[in-house]
Amino acid sequence: MEKRENKQIGTGKAETTRQNGESLVQVMKPFVKFGVLAVGVLASALITIVKHIPKPDTGHSAKRGKDNRVIKI
Repeated sequence: MEKRENKQIGTGKAETTRQNGESLVQVMKPFVKFGVLAVGVLASALITIVKHIPKPDTGHSAKRGKDNRVIKI
């Protein structure tokens, strides 16, 4: 039988090297751009939802007292 060498975790190089000399900014740029766009979409959706929530009118109850007609269909 052939014996295999068991590799130990953590015995490799402590530093990682980037391939092709890519800087951290070049690597992270697409992720940051996606994150900013996603937050923008969520913010615009939240603003739209909040704008469409009906606001309680203080004068609306006074108008209702004048016109008490009920329309039955």
